[in-house]
Amino acid sequence: MTRIKICGNTNLENARLAVDLGADYLGFIFAPASKRAITESQARDIIDHLDGFQNTVGVFVNQPKKDVEKIAGTLGLKYLQFHGDETALYCEHFMKEGYEVIKTFHIKDAMSLKRIDEYNVSAFLFDTFSPSERGGGGKSFDWSVIEDRPYVHEKLFLAGGLSASNVADAIRTVEPFAVDVASGVEISPGIKDVQLLKKFISAVRKVK
Repeated sequence: MTRIKICGNTNLENARLAVDLGADYLGFIFAPASKRAITESQARDIIDHLDGFQNTVGVFVNQPKKDVEKIAGTLGLKYLQFHGDETALYCEHFMKEGYEVIKTFHIKDAMSLKRIDEYNVSAFLFDTFSPSERGGGGKSFDWSVIEDRPYVHEKLFLAGGLSASNVADAIRTVEPFAVDVASGVEISPGIKDVQLLKKFISAVRKVK
């Protein structure tokens, strides 16, 4: 069964709804420049009220190790997603510290994956390349660029322009470990739409 990660959570109501609907992972963005960024304190107020939900993912972009370690330690994060230009050595540091590391690759074409074999991480996340922002901007990429890397699929979080209308096709085509969505279930950055969230999770669960 394909797992579901709902990213860019900024309030308890949305996060709790996502969990109640069956989301497997919740992403919290700590990169200050992100339009979905929240503070450590805000994240704590959400996580403390999720009835023990464990699969919380901290999303960071080119941030000092000490800052990441402070937030992850305070919040008890198990998963760290590095969404910038972090090196294989940087990621390995956190793997050795016992974290599950998800490394993002911003996909423009096949050359975007030329360094993937350098990374010994728990999982990869493929998002659409954007010249103006770290996220995919709600657009999908050419899924065929990963066809020749079958070993990637079993540890792949697929992102980039996913919504209730295309996620089933994405799952059948790419066969990822998980799908990741933010803008595809939002009213505005960081604010989820209840119906879009329900439709997205339902669409994933219906795929056989």
